[in-house]
Amino acid sequence: MKLLFTDLDGTLLDDAKNISESDMAAIHAMIDEGHKFVMTTGRPLTSVKHIAKKYGFLQPGYFLVSFNGGLIYDCGTGESILTRRISVDQVKFIMDEAHKRGMHAHTYAGDLVVSEYETEQLKTYCRLMQMDYVVVDDIRKYYNGQNNANGSINVVVKPPIKVNVITPFEHSGLVDFRAEMRAVTAGKLFDVFSKPEMLEFSHMLSNKGEAVRYMADLYNEPIENTIAVGDAENDSPMIEAAGIGVAMANASPEAKAVADYVTEHDNNHSGITEVIEKFVLNY
Repeated sequence: MKLLFTDLDGTLLDDAKNISESDMAAIHAMIDEGHKFVMTTGRPLTSVKHIAKKYGFLQPGYFLVSFNGGLIYDCGTGESILTRRISVDQVKFIMDEAHKRGMHAHTYAGDLVVSEYETEQLKTYCRLMQMDYVVVDDIRKYYNGQNNANGSINVVVKPPIKVNVITPFEHSGLVDFRAEMRAVTAGKLFDVFSKPEMLEFSHMLSNKGEAVRYMADLYNEPIENTIAVGDAENDSPMIEAAGIGVAMANASPEAKAVADYVTEHDNNHSGITEVIEKFVLNY
C-alpha cells in the first residue's frame, strides 16, 4: 500500500482552485487499488473539508492533514485521529507582537477564525477559506469562556492549534518578524511560511513531515511507501520525510532543493496525475 500526501494550493488545486478531471481519475484509480490519499495543507480543517466534500473525498481511503500537521482527520470515520495544540498565552504573545508592527494575526476555535482586530486581511482570509470569524477583546478571556467583544459567552472552546500572521507590507518585514520571534519561540513553536505574506506558528511537531511519519507508523507502512508532493516552504518537511519527495514544476526553490523528483507538469496541467502514474500506480 502507498500513502500519497499532496499539498492543495499550487499543487493539487490549479490556480482557479479546482482539481482537474485527469487528477480526479488518477486519484480514483489509486483508491480502487487500495492506496490512501492524504490532502495535506496549512488550511484549517473547516476549509479543507469544503474541498473534500465538493470532490467526494469524505469516504474511506481519504485523509485530511490540516493546520500544517496540527490536525489529522480520517474522512472514512469522520473523526480526528491526531490534534496538536498550543497554549493561549503563546498565541496571545504572537498576536500582540504582530499587532505592534501593524500586521494582522488570528487563530481558530472550531469552525471560527478568532482575532482581536477586524482587518482587511481577516476579511479576505475568511472569504477565501469560506469561514466565519469572531472579533474578541482578549483571546485569553475568550478561550477561558468569558465574555467576548459581542457580549456572548463561549463555554466550550479547546486550546488553539496555530496562529497566523499576515502582513500588509513587504515579505521582508515578515522575515524580520520571524527572526525576532525566534528569540522567544525557538524550541517551543514551529514556524513556517505558507505564503510570502503569511507566517504560521504552531506546535513543535505540527509540520507536514511529522504528519507523513505519523501516518506511516499508524498503518505500519515503511517510509519508503510514502510519496509527498508540494510547492512551497511549508511542504519541504514532508518532501524531505517521505520515501519519495516530489516538488511541482511550479514549486519554490526551497521545495525543489529537497525533492527527489520535480514534475514536468505544473499544478495547472495535472501534475498530480504524473505523480500518481509514476510513483503510485507504477505505469
